[in-house]
Amino acid sequence: MPGVTGPRATVEANNFSNNLKRQTLAEQLADTLKEAILAGRWAAGEALPTEPELAAQFGVSRAVVRDGTRMLAARGLVEAQHGRGVFVTGSPVAAFSDALLLALRRAGATAWDVERFEQMVLPEVQAEAARQATDEEVAEIGRLAEVYHVTFAQVTRDSWGRGHLSPAERAQVMAAFRALYRAIFTATHNAVWTLLAEPLLSLRAPRSWEEGDLTAEEFIAHERHLIDARVAAIIARDPARARDTARTLMTLPPEAEAAMRATPVGQIPEIPLPLNRVRRTF
Repeated sequence: MPGVTGPRATVEANNFSNNLKRQTLAEQLADTLKEAILAGRWAAGEALPTEPELAAQFGVSRAVVRDGTRMLAARGLVEAQHGRGVFVTGSPVAAFSDALLLALRRAGATAWDVERFEQMVLPEVQAEAARQATDEEVAEIGRLAEVYHVTFAQVTRDSWGRGHLSPAERAQVMAAFRALYRAIFTATHNAVWTLLAEPLLSLRAPRSWEEGDLTAEEFIAHERHLIDARVAAIIARDPARARDTARTLMTLPPEAEAAMRATPVGQIPEIPLPLNRVRRTF
């Protein structure tokens, strides 16, 4: 078919050219540096060339360099350290985690949104970890499970008489929990799961349960059972068992779902259960 010629072709070309994105010098500089960072030109923690060096290298003003590096900082790729320079960040995942939480809060999301998402996702993550984990990763998952148990037991015994955890104690337990699950996500050997582990885990808030007549040791034993059942299926390299175990253990009673639906994302749900009287936060 012959090509379009004449006035019509001129009009169409003009329309396309008007729609093309015209990048500023700062945007071009930011894109070039972004590609260099992604290609490994500078490692995490390494400083970019100085402002005068970049200006000379690219033939632009120092103001253009400043604008370009600000764009990179907004993307989480670099951070400016006063008096020292501009450094490549380890990962933009932390910034993404914060942005995700803010977006969910603005959307009116609840703790149940996070919980239900986990119920859909984590069984498959654990099944894939059981399928793909190396011997070293299996050993590390087992080790981190024990670290979590020790942390949970110590904090529980120290706080039992008070009936609640301090913010520092709560953070200690959650850090150990997240370290364990971070290793499980990593063991999937899936780049998407590995990168999503941190933002997903950061959304998970502790919960406040009424524990009734349980003793501290019974409470510790209950938590050990919940964790060990999941870890054992991964260590056994049994994907079906890992999936089914996660689904079963993540099933919650109606009271818990109702409490989570009433709790904004990022806040601690208060979960009332029958025959429970003493409230604790985990």
